[in-house]
Amino acid sequence: MNHKHEDMIRQAAARWYVRMREAAPDSPERTTFEVWLLSDRRHQAAYQTIEATMDDFSSTARLKELSNALSQKVYFEQTARRKKISKLGSGLAVMLICTGLALFGRQQYVQWQASPLSTQMQTTAIAQMAKQTLEDGTVVTANANTAMEIVFYRHQRLVKLSRGEAIFEVTKDPARPFVVETPQAKVTVLGTRFAVNQLSKKVRISVDHGRVQVARADGSEQTLILRNGEVAEIEQVAAPHKVNRNAADSFSFTSGRIVFDRADMFEVADTLSRYRNPTVKAVFAGEQTPKVNAVLKVSEVESFIQTLPQSVPVALQRRDDVLMLAPNK
Repeated sequence: MNHKHEDMIRQAAARWYVRMREAAPDSPERTTFEVWLLSDRRHQAAYQTIEATMDDFSSTARLKELSNALSQKVYFEQTARRKKISKLGSGLAVMLICTGLALFGRQQYVQWQASPLSTQMQTTAIAQMAKQTLEDGTVVTANANTAMEIVFYRHQRLVKLSRGEAIFEVTKDPARPFVVETPQAKVTVLGTRFAVNQLSKKVRISVDHGRVQVARADGSEQTLILRNGEVAEIEQVAAPHKVNRNAADSFSFTSGRIVFDRADMFEVADTLSRYRNPTVKAVFAGEQTPKVNAVLKVSEVESFIQTLPQSVPVALQRRDDVLMLAPNK
């Protein structure tokens, strides 16, 4: 391999080192980097050399030491590692100085990226639905009793859904992924239409069209890719998993309908509480409860509640300002 090709690999390794220090853990750029790294052993060797060298330059003093070494070449003779690096020549040393200086600017760069361009809170009251178009063209439809914070950064668009249910029709922007975070899930997309339903026992993600990545909010490496018509759920301690459900059901609230598909009493209570006050709470020991299959209009919520004990073994109990769904013993 000629020297020109060697220099190109070293320069590419240095660029990747800087970019990977800046990249978010879920950045699509990491996949591109891994493909480059694994495509040639010379790429791996060059990157490992850059990485090992830069570990030594974590202070201004070390950078000055390297700068002085350019003229006297003392630094490269002090240790076995430095002897190895000396083979790369002074040209690489200059490049490493520039790389090191760039790293010292990383903190300022990260702070610059982390500064919000815009922030807004969106909440809907009980039995109220709201639809708005964000500054990037994304359309958000929030169901009743929903709360979210929408923050736009230079490198991503972030929605923190703390309560309720919403549909997102995302405008594609590869430079700024659209991320929805709930207490349990992290959903990352580039352009799609999907719904996120935050329930008390789980979160449900339904994709109308497009492609989204689903992961746990706690940083677990287990991820799941959803495509057209697919649905996934994440329970409190479980990994994301696909479920056999009709994705279209998650979009029915926009037409004033509620769809229960094998819904347990916790889901029933969470959903009904979005449309009435006092709220509804399920009180069952353990996770196993009766299941409900039903399609109703929002205007039929009260009649549905009154007839519920006739279709499943539950009892209605009023306690303070809460309607309890309890086992019918």
